[in-house]
Amino acid sequence: MCNNGEMSTALAKQISVRMKAKNLSVLALEKEAGLKTHAVRNILRGGSKRPSADILQAVSDVLGCTVKDLLTNQEIFQEEDLSESNDERLNMSYSYPDLYMETVQFVNEALKQKGKTATLKQALTCFEEIYFT
Repeated sequence: MCNNGEMSTALAKQISVRMKAKNLSVLALEKEAGLKTHAVRNILRGGSKRPSADILQAVSDVLGCTVKDLLTNQEIFQEEDLSESNDERLNMSYSYPDLYMETVQFVNEALKQKGKTATLKQALTCFEEIYFT
């Protein structure tokens, strides 16, 4: 059994990864779960070491898992799911080449305007997120 610090770290990691997999922000999760502002944020930052069962149930309902899933210290499903998702995307028909080119141009312009640079991985992720949304 893990101590409270380890539990809150495992819980925060589970929530964070599951939020990312569902493309949810902290605010969106709190809102969809009907929680007060900062309820989830406090868990993620370690400020709430022992969140109530009601909070955990509300969070798990939105994230599509059980409270037990959130509290487990096992490796998280996301890596496996993401590789399947990436394989599916790579095998999709390349139906809209003009849209993809517009997406690339949009990201490049946005980076230029902000005076930012991106790694190839970051740029490809941006292209993919916009193109497949």
